[in-house]
Amino acid sequence: MKLVFAVVLVLVVSNTIVEAKTYKKCELVKALHNNGIPRGLLPDWVCLVQHESSFSTTATHKNVDGSTDYGIFQINNRYWCDSNYGANECNIPCKSLLNDDITNDIKCAKLIYNRHGFDAWYGWKDHCDGKPLPDVSSCF
Repeated sequence: MKLVFAVVLVLVVSNTIVEAKTYKKCELVKALHNNGIPRGLLPDWVCLVQHESSFSTTATHKNVDGSTDYGIFQINNRYWCDSNYGANECNIPCKSLLNDDITNDIKCAKLIYNRHGFDAWYGWKDHCDGKPLPDVSSCF
């Protein structure tokens, strides 16, 4: 029985490790561009991700209001994803924002951006707005 438990534990830990990802700058740029982010906005998006999650797909942050931010874009569960807490405007489960496939994360982030611009993210407002942005020209 102990052996079975050990094998199951290893598989669970391995699965968690496989799904965790920290993107490199150019890898993120390509993923963003391939998912419809215009080239001219890529430096802003990279800066946002750098300051919101340090490029990590598994980043979470508990806010003082009790809500939680999830994933590489730090998408909040009060409004955007389903955790039985808020509105779920992106119509996705919050846990889906914590894996290495960021396709649905980008789709949700674009919805947020289309409604509120980059001002929806304090990481962008505090560290990117009116400041030098990352150079992404070498990524193409």
